[in-house]
Parts: sequence; structure tokens; C-alpha cells
Amino acid sequence: MRNHRVHLFVSLAAVFLARMAGLPGLFPIRAAALPQRPPQVTVAAAISMKDVLEAISNLYGRRKGAPDVTLTFGASGILQEQIEQGAPVDVFISAAPAQMNALEKQDVLLEGTRRDIAGNRLVLVVPRGTTAVHTLDDLKKPEVRTIAMGEPRSVPAGQYAAEALRNLGVFGALESKFVYAQDVRAVLTYVAGGDADAGLVYETDARSSSKVTVAAALPASSYTPVVYPAAVVRSSQNPAAAKYYLEYLTSAEARGIFEKYGFTTPAK
Repeated sequence: MRNHRVHLFVSLAAVFLARMAGLPGLFPIRAAALPQRPPQVTVAAAISMKDVLEAISNLYGRRKGAPDVTLTFGASGILQEQIEQGAPVDVFISAAPAQMNALEKQDVLLEGTRRDIAGNRLVLVVPRGTTAVHTLDDLKKPEVRTIAMGEPRSVPAGQYAAEALRNLGVFGALESKFVYAQDVRAVLTYVAGGDADAGLVYETDARSSSKVTVAAALPASSYTPVVYPAAVVRSSQNPAAAKYYLEYLTSAEARGIFEKYGFTTPAK
């Protein structure tokens, strides 16, 4: 009798383990009874959005049922290349339409999910305490030796800055002074640390540092409006959760945070 009981116990244990593995058995287990891991959403975003997206994520994470979000930041052009190479990204947020357009042409984006979520402005910053630079023309002064800007081939802020300086007719006169950085936050670091006499960044970046001063705002008419498009990547493993997050970024609640950090509403 004892052996029979032992055999019965082993058999039931085997059935239980088999059900846990999803195999047929006598005692079906309700899926809802098993702990489920919350959806994960990986967001690759332009580094100029670092502060605001981290603030939004803190608020977003308190929403009941909100998917877990992992944020990664970099130059938009570099992130574009990584996504093209198969990086596991669910949502891409670029600082310019060009990178998003390239992915759209390659059918990398999930159809119908692209939208513009914010805008920005370009400004000229100098190390706090600097008195020699108050206008763009002051950049021509001999005491201004280095001007930091993003690498135009991969950094949208650099692309916008180069466009503006060309349209204003000063690019050629200043070109020998340019120091190119890997992203717009690196430009800010150069200026804040005194490694550059001036730099061209977004207004929102300038707000994030107490070590720089805005010397001048670049005329809005001198460069293409700064727009941040966002979309779900077609290869996303959690497209529903990614769409949910993207919808939140366009909500009134998120809009308030964008405005608090200095971002503008994108033009329609």
C-alpha cells in the first residue's frame, strides 16, 4: 500500500510538471493563475529628449497596466543605423524626419503608427560668464576659436545648425572654427566645460545646464522647423504595448511635460 501511495504521488507530480510545461494532462491549469511578466517596450530616442522622456516615464510608470519601458538614447542617425541592422527596438523617436523617412522607405516601421510628438528651437550657447559673444556675428571675432556643433551627417541638431548658418551667409566664414560632436549633448558638454567658446544646441538642451548661457536664438526662418517624429518598429515583439506607449506620448498629460521642458507643439 505504501508503494502504491508513493507511485500515485510521483504520478501526480509528473502531471503537474507536465501541465506547467504546457503538455496534455488531467488537471488543466488556468493561464490567468500563473504569474505573467508585464510587456516590455524598448524605446530608442534622440538624446536631446533624455530629460523629458525620463520625466514622462516616471509619471507613465504609475499608470495601472502600463508596459515597462526601457529608454536608450543617442544620435538619431546612429540609432537609425542600429535599427536597420536589427537592433531590438520597439519605438523609435528621431530629432528630424530624415532618419524616420529612411526607415519608412525600407518598410521598417509599422504602418499607421508614425506621428510627430514635439518640436524645438536652435540657440547659440556660450560658457557662463562669457562676455564676448552676444550675436552670431560675434562668432567671427578672433577670440572665438572653437564653435561646437553636432556632426551634420548623423546629428539632426548639426544638420539644422549647418542649414541655418548657410542660409544666414556665415557658414564659410566660421567653418574653420567648427568642432564636431557625436551628439547634441556632447556639444553642450564641450561648451559647459570650456572646451569650446560657443556651441549650437536645442533650446531644451541649453535649459538643462547651469554652466551655459544662451547668447542668441537662431532665426526660425533660417532652418527647417525642428520636428520629432516617433513610430513603432515593425519587428517589435510587443506592438500593442508599443502603440500604447506612443499614444501616451501624444496625450494631454505628456504634452504638459514636453512644454515644461521647453519643447514646442509640432506644426501640423
